[in-house]
Amino acid sequence: MEHHILDDTETKYGMMTMFKKGFFRCSCDYICFCDGDDYWIDKRKLEKQVAYMEANKDCGLCTTKGYTEVDGKRYNMAGDVGSINKNMSFDSLLKGNANLYAQTYMLRKSDFDKYIDFDMFSRKFNAWDYPIVLELIKHTKFHTLNFYSAVYTKNTESVTNTRSRLKRLKYILGNHKIKWYYILKYGCKLSTITFLIYRFTRDIYSVVFKRW
Repeated sequence: MEHHILDDTETKYGMMTMFKKGFFRCSCDYICFCDGDDYWIDKRKLEKQVAYMEANKDCGLCTTKGYTEVDGKRYNMAGDVGSINKNMSFDSLLKGNANLYAQTYMLRKSDFDKYIDFDMFSRKFNAWDYPIVLELIKHTKFHTLNFYSAVYTKNTESVTNTRSRLKRLKYILGNHKIKWYYILKYGCKLSTITFLIYRFTRDIYSVVFKRW
């Protein structure tokens, strides 16, 4: 088992560049993630996920259920696993309702090498996990296992959770840039485009009036 520890707050090179260095140092069969504020809670997490992926060679991403932790209290981040797996699609990822959480990911290194152009990601995008899943779901199957393996710590101030209008706007624009890049690349349902236009309008409204 390999462990690569990266400082994703490094200001000289930037978060995306640091993640790129980490990904290309990996030489094992599978890749998992655990950001500094997050943590795993199941000692057999890796064993269970490897067993599933070894038995299901068409699975490119295996996840589990997880918790959100706010002020020391845990909240369930996922619902029924059957519904999650049934709802797993490119369009549900675009809409943001697929219930996938990066700290639970396990993906194949061979799929990463084959399908993920992280050099392009680091030039175009401000996030690493979202474009990875949008690309992989077009080529492989995803599956969520029915157990809790990780906790996402929701801080008062972070990239995705901030009281700064400027930071919030930067995050929203970056997130929608990723969505539209993949819509132009692969297409999607008309209902998804309608939803994303509504969502973008609502997000901009929230920034203007600071309601989020």
